[in-house]
Amino acid sequence: MSDNFVFIDNIYRSRMTLLDILADRGYFVDNYRKFSPAEATAAAASFTSLSFKVFKKDNDKKVCDVRYANISRQKLESFFDDISDEDAENTEVIVMLDVPIADAHHSVALKQYMKVTEDSGEKKRRKLRVSFFSIYMIVINPMRHVLVPKHEIVPEEEHKQLMDRLYITSKSKFPEIKFHVDPIARCIGAVPGDIIRITRPSASSGESIMYRVCAP
Repeated sequence: MSDNFVFIDNIYRSRMTLLDILADRGYFVDNYRKFSPAEATAAAASFTSLSFKVFKKDNDKKVCDVRYANISRQKLESFFDDISDEDAENTEVIVMLDVPIADAHHSVALKQYMKVTEDSGEKKRRKLRVSFFSIYMIVINPMRHVLVPKHEIVPEEEHKQLMDRLYITSKSKFPEIKFHVDPIARCIGAVPGDIIRITRPSASSGESIMYRVCAP
């Protein structure tokens, strides 16, 4: 089997997985579902041409900018400079790479979300959501794997009620799930401070629910 065939197959299969992940997050992706193996073959010679943007079904001001890119580590820090501070909070960037994800990618994703900007003398977080995925690692959707339990982000407005019910006084008391480092946290788009509900099958009660907090 030629390396080129494997590359094209990974492009195609990872694209299908990515669209499923985006649909699960509430983005409208139907316009990109007709991506064929023939199109993957044509795009293999120009990896960056696969880039696209999608919008939330319930709020078209929220956009996911999907970028297929070959980025050197030296250029990682400046790769998102084209996104203004005003647009950052409503923008999510997913970067598809043809190399493995490394510590440098985890670090840049956290820096982009935690970066502090100044507006009219007031300091605030930039909150740009960045996720890096390798096309070789999402040829199969991890969220659909039989051994992966259901993961959901608990809406922020439910945090206080949930913590009161569980007699938890601080989010730091929850077990942690690491931002961007954990592949499932990355797939569901969790950011620091999010509470994740994990539902597992249980032989005694039918299902077991536990909670974890997304930590930097």
